[in-house]
Amino acid sequence: MFRCLRCGRCCQRTEMVLVPSDVARLTRLGYRFEDFAVVEGDLVKLRNVDGYCYFYDREERRCRIYEERPLGCRVYPIVVDLDEYCVRVDPECPAAETVELEDVYRVLPLLHQILRELGLTHIIPRLRIRLR
Repeated sequence: MFRCLRCGRCCQRTEMVLVPSDVARLTRLGYRFEDFAVVEGDLVKLRNVDGYCYFYDREERRCRIYEERPLGCRVYPIVVDLDEYCVRVDPECPAAETVELEDVYRVLPLLHQILRELGLTHIIPRLRIRLR
């Protein structure tokens, strides 16, 4: 079972993609889009401030919006690799070795939601699960 070490590594130089429901949820909370997001091509991503996610509290070593965090953050360190059409574990996560198949199955509905919101449902049938 995955055990987060609260190291904050996933919040450093993040390239986390935000889906429309993430943006709507965060703006409803009172955050301004231009403060927490950047647009890169067709994607909206979390903004980095001094090398960390806008929402990461470096003193407390925690996410300031944990209960409302983006969907991609909820499933991390499980990611979708669009180049290899697979669901895999990010090897950059120091706790990657603790991810088990049941962790992947638990987040599959969220992964499907992310892909739906990004308009990528056509790749869902092609995805494989690759743990290591």
